[in-house]
Amino acid sequence: MMHKIGVMGHIILIVLMAINVMGNAFDTEIESKASDLITFTTEDGGTIEASLFEGGKDMAVVFAHGAIFNKESWYFLCERLQSKEVTSLSIDFRGYGNSKKGSTNNMALDVLGAIAYLKEQGYKQIALVGGSMGGAATLNALELKTDDLLKKVVLLSPAGSNGIKNNTIKKLFIVSKDEGLFARVQTSFDNSLPPKDLKIYEGTYHAQHMFKSDYAEELTQLIIDFLIK
Repeated sequence: MMHKIGVMGHIILIVLMAINVMGNAFDTEIESKASDLITFTTEDGGTIEASLFEGGKDMAVVFAHGAIFNKESWYFLCERLQSKEVTSLSIDFRGYGNSKKGSTNNMALDVLGAIAYLKEQGYKQIALVGGSMGGAATLNALELKTDDLLKKVVLLSPAGSNGIKNNTIKKLFIVSKDEGLFARVQTSFDNSLPPKDLKIYEGTYHAQHMFKSDYAEELTQLIIDFLIK
């Protein structure tokens, strides 16, 4: 009996070691895809950490996460865009990860800082993608300042009702029909100047949670096509 227990113990140990090795291999693969960590300073003295997925110089996309997410939550989209030679900059908002606020709590300044960083790097066009809290920060940023390099904005259930008062930026609003912020998103869409589009999905998934739905791939492709076409 002792011999059988010992053999079983060895088997379990070998399995656990194999799982650990596979886990390490998986982590290495993720790290190899994730690009350089960079930092930039905001107007109010904050320090924002972001992951830069380098593609081409023609377009760069800023990804702004929701309240329960972080910069890593956008990596799957960053990698898809990178394969199409589009650069992505996925930020951690102040108070998330290693990012630190400046003299204010204004997350809109984190978005504006990301745009300024990409301009300094010589990108020709810039797009913004924000979900929920990140969508609200994006809307607030565009109220404070717009830039000629800013060409497209994607907002998934932004937690703000102000519109985008710019008639050159292409806008795509995305929301679930039965989620709590639907009316607010509709108001933000109505208050925005064209060109603009509104995509409504069935169900209650909110913002980045929509990527957990059965239409996740369709949604992902919708965003990619909007950004690159």
